[in-house]
Amino acid sequence: MAKDYDLVVIGAGPGGEVGAIRAAQLGLKVALIEKREHLGGTCLNVGCIPTKALLASAKTWYKLQNAEEMGFTTGDISYNWDKIQARKDKIVDQQRKGLRFLMKKNKIDTYEGHGRFVSKNTISIESKAGKKETINTKNVLIATGSRVRELPFAKSNGKNIQTSDHILSIEEVPKTLAVIGGGVVGTEFASMFARMGSKVTIIELAPQILPSEDGEVVKEMVRNLKKQKITISTGTKLKGLKDDGKKVIVSCEGIDDQNFDKVLLSIGRAPVTDDLGLEKIGVSVDKGGFIPVDEHYKTKAAGIYAIGDIIATPALAHTASAEAHHAVEVIAGHKPQTINYDANPNAIYTYPEVASIGMTEETCKEKGVDYKVGKFPFAPMAKAKIEDAAMGFVKIIFEPKHNEILGVHIIGATATEMIAEFALGKILETTVDEIAMTVHPHPTISETIQEAAHDALGGAIHM
Repeated sequence: MAKDYDLVVIGAGPGGEVGAIRAAQLGLKVALIEKREHLGGTCLNVGCIPTKALLASAKTWYKLQNAEEMGFTTGDISYNWDKIQARKDKIVDQQRKGLRFLMKKNKIDTYEGHGRFVSKNTISIESKAGKKETINTKNVLIATGSRVRELPFAKSNGKNIQTSDHILSIEEVPKTLAVIGGGVVGTEFASMFARMGSKVTIIELAPQILPSEDGEVVKEMVRNLKKQKITISTGTKLKGLKDDGKKVIVSCEGIDDQNFDKVLLSIGRAPVTDDLGLEKIGVSVDKGGFIPVDEHYKTKAAGIYAIGDIIATPALAHTASAEAHHAVEVIAGHKPQTINYDANPNAIYTYPEVASIGMTEETCKEKGVDYKVGKFPFAPMAKAKIEDAAMGFVKIIFEPKHNEILGVHIIGATATEMIAEFALGKILETTVDEIAMTVHPHPTISETIQEAAHDALGGAIHM
């Protein structure tokens, strides 16, 4: 006999697992379906977490290579890539075990298999072995995430032509690497492998890398990536890839063919909304493959909700988690405040890091929004020098009438941590005056935030 639930969650990534746990906390009987062997979705298994573990190792390697500047005599140093990979795998495994514990703690039934709609209230689950079972539910939260996009004329093979799914388990650091796509994922991997010794080339179709980021930040990023000996080719259209088994020939319009040991295809991600049985519940997708929802993540089918990469909102792990939390509160009969996407931060873990929130200068100009800018570099700050992190700046964009913050763009060390101050600030409609009056601890890198606010008001102190 099929089990009955108050909520079935399809997909156990950052959105699905948060939704399942919050629903259980609110007293709902919950089932969580995941077709992977492990919970955590792309983020934990082949995305955010393993990538950042490798980035941390690359950062440590860079520090070791420059340790003599801090007074250390190191002699000959080297790294063991197998041990770096093992550390990454250990961290991922620990997080997987933690998620399993949380499901058990919250009495959430987990099913391994492919979930499909039989009807609005019945879900079938098919295991890899082909075994099928059905469960019944009052509500469903679809959180199936996204997959890497492929080019029809330049597909990955998992060997010399790889996607972000493959390259996380690469057996050795390649001598030469072409990164096709200069977005967030592409620049993170480029930065990491360059630090580990690869000769990296980024090939980007758009006029600039990181096309959604503030132009001034991108210029600073390009300058720093070039200091890491990364070649950046923007406005460049890929024609094709040819893997001869030893090298990959990269063909682009307007330039000579180039040979690389490995190629990383990093051209974005696509929503996973196929083969879910959506047609059986009257839910369709748009041209991009996204499921239309309202401000509470309700689809057109009663009791069916969708969040994360499968809807047309920022494809970020923390965004999916926030959307799931909101949707489950609605399912439980609560009335949560709608998510303010202007307060949704972006975080890029390159060297240096980039973080942003709200409007860019370019967006302000396009929309005819009156604005001013306060800006301060990390270089004058003592803690930045101490941490060997003097590159970059904090940039605050604000409207001049009430001094309310419109956007913030940080490039530099700990940028992905410091942006949280502005995420709260945006929710509270903070002004630059309030940031300037907020006492920041000394010595810290975060003092740069207060200095940028002082600059916005016409009086930066330490420059």
